[in-house]
Amino acid sequence: MTPCEQPRPADRQPTLLVIDDELGPRESLRFLFKDDYHVMCAETVDHGIQLMREKSPDTVIMDIRMPGLSGIDGLREIRRLDSDLAVIMLTGYAAVGTAQEAIRHEASDYMEKPFDATEMRDAVRRHVEHTRLRRKQRKLLSEADALDQRICELHEKERLAELGLSSTEFVHDLRNTLSVVTSAASLLRMEVSELQHQKGDTQSEASSHLDLLEKAMQQCVGMLNTWQSLILQRPQQQTWFRVHEFVRTCLETCRPAAQAVRARVVCETLGDDVELLGDRVQLARVLGNLIQNAIYALPAENGLIRVRSEILATSARVSVSDNGCGISEENLQHIFSPNFSTRHKLGGMGLGLFIAQKVAQAHGGTVTVESVVNQGSTFSLLLPRNASVTGRGGV
Repeated sequence: MTPCEQPRPADRQPTLLVIDDELGPRESLRFLFKDDYHVMCAETVDHGIQLMREKSPDTVIMDIRMPGLSGIDGLREIRRLDSDLAVIMLTGYAAVGTAQEAIRHEASDYMEKPFDATEMRDAVRRHVEHTRLRRKQRKLLSEADALDQRICELHEKERLAELGLSSTEFVHDLRNTLSVVTSAASLLRMEVSELQHQKGDTQSEASSHLDLLEKAMQQCVGMLNTWQSLILQRPQQQTWFRVHEFVRTCLETCRPAAQAVRARVVCETLGDDVELLGDRVQLARVLGNLIQNAIYALPAENGLIRVRSEILATSARVSVSDNGCGISEENLQHIFSPNFSTRHKLGGMGLGLFIAQKVAQAHGGTVTVESVVNQGSTFSLLLPRNASVTGRGGV
């Protein structure tokens, strides 16, 4: 503490910081303001900046010409730290250049030595009031922003609560609709079976389509059950499933969409099949999204989708490759972000890959991508085998 620095009163007097290398001006200012202000004095800019950081004064009076760092250097640092603090610059040399430089660095005022005591008192009082007013305004704005943010959060919670209620109703109605479709499919299968019996056929194309339809409906029911569990905050159901068998089932469900665009689909399995423990419905969503994205990317002619499941030492990898348009470097940075899509005009919502990554991470895995523009892309789902057991019964 310098000789002219005084303890800060408990009733929060305005604080004045004087930075001047000359003892005379420092003491003159201290005596001038000691009855109405808490006055701190510093001989150098470095010491003054340190006091400013510790005590947060209401106004600074600083000489421009000082050895070492100048008053202009100090002004730059003060403005970097506190844009609201008033700074009065002092100089014993009346020069237009120094005044302009001080103003350019946002000095609040500029006074010459020797200063007039009355003018100095008026200037300090005025600038202390301005500093406190600006700080109060900034605090109020900050509190208003925080309040606005809180209100937005409450509105969002209300919206989500309403959405949760609507989702419950929607799941209920959609389940009823699926029940009607399932019943109609069962009646249709009975009629197809009767026709097959009459013709002596053991299997028809209509039966294959019905098989696929029933599998797709079962998957829809599974997703509805998962949705309902999320709404009711129930734990997710995990089951054991064989990786290769799971991939082939998912591929069969997606194959008609590939056939609709005359694409060729190849399925490859490498390694002995093993079982993993996980949410089969959610993982089917991942693979379904990856295959559907591959279909969208295919060229108009000679489209090819290759689905491969590999059993590795500590993990299982399922990859979906296409010979489509590929993904640019710029888009690769955003493809797993929610609502990012290059197909918004065609109805894309930008959620498929976001969902895929989220589900994979919930299973301790990840989804990665390799892509070359105009050559195609490969998306890979990697799942750990740390909870897997080989040789168990199929699901």
